[in-house]
Amino acid sequence: MNFKAYDILSSLIPGFIMLIVLIPFLGLEYKNDYVIGYTAIAFLLGYVLNTLGSWLEDFYYLTWGGKPSDKLLDGKSIWKIKIYNHSSIKAHLQTKTQNVNASNDELFSIALRIAFSQKDTRLEDFSNIYAFSRTMLTCVLLSSIILITNYYDDWKVYLSI
Repeated sequence: MNFKAYDILSSLIPGFIMLIVLIPFLGLEYKNDYVIGYTAIAFLLGYVLNTLGSWLEDFYYLTWGGKPSDKLLDGKSIWKIKIYNHSSIKAHLQTKTQNVNASNDELFSIALRIAFSQKDTRLEDFSNIYAFSRTMLTCVLLSSIILITNYYDDWKVYLSI
C-alpha cells in the first residue's frame, strides 16, 4: 500500500477538525504531550469521515437535485458547467457498450474508463478534490451538529457555522 501526500492530508485535515470539535464535546482537555496520538486519531477520524461521506453520497445527490453525471448526460446544465453536445457524447458512449438500454451510470463509467486510460491528465487531481470536498462537507455537517448540540445557547457557534 502506497501512501501519497494527498492520502495523508485528505484524512488528517478533516480528522483534526473533527477531533478539535470532539475533544471538548467528550469533556477532555487538549494536551501537547499527546500530539502523536492525536495525529493517529485524526487520521482514523478522517478515514471514517471519508467512508461516511461515501455512504451519504446519494443523500448529497438528492439535495443537489440529482446526480451531476446524470444531469450532464441528459443535457441539463449545472451552474457554470454546460455541455452543448451532450447528445453526441451520449451516442458515442452508447457505441462502446453492448447494452442497448444503457443507463447514465453505465455510460458515465465508460467515459471514466476512457478518460482514466489516458496518461498525464488532471482527472486524478479532480477525483481527489471531489473526494476531499465530500469528506469536508461530511465533516462540517457532523461538526455543526455536535457544536450546536453542545453549545446551543452560545450565539458564537451559530456564527462559526
